[in-house]
Amino acid sequence: MAKPPILVVDDEPDILFSLQALLRHDFEVHTAEEGAQALEVLGRHPAHVILTDQRMPGMTGVELLSRARVLCPDAVRIIFTGYADLKAVVDAVNRVEIYRYLTKPWDPDELCATLQEACKHYELLVERDRLLVEVRDYLTQGLAEPKGHQAENGRALLTRLDRVLGPRRESPST
Repeated sequence: MAKPPILVVDDEPDILFSLQALLRHDFEVHTAEEGAQALEVLGRHPAHVILTDQRMPGMTGVELLSRARVLCPDAVRIIFTGYADLKAVVDAVNRVEIYRYLTKPWDPDELCATLQEACKHYELLVERDRLLVEVRDYLTQGLAEPKGHQAENGRALLTRLDRVLGPRRESPST
């Protein structure tokens, strides 16, 4: 099985080097030293997990994750920082629905375990959406010949599925 792709973003090259060395055996690690570069990397290499520092020049981690949601809407978002910043934590939770907020320095085993959990979470989200799309398609085919009350219930369920799935889900192959 292929290694899950992750993106690690930090403005300190030594930290990126250390994290890449730590994570390369279990993950396909992509790195970036700042937000704009991270967005470019995501354009070329979609990630299952984005691990970003919060305090960086030009763009905070929360801002990056907010923009990254457009490119990789299902990516699991994690912020890590060496600063205790309650406002950043609240922003991260409220604006970009982060999966975890981690502190530096990190415990290598805990970090790897958290990233493994995040990758499993990503796979569950993608599989849930795939199943919902299949149910929607099944209902759509069954409603081709409407039959009274069942057809009404089916259309109502289909409407709810479309609302949950949103516009980015087109078919099970996505």
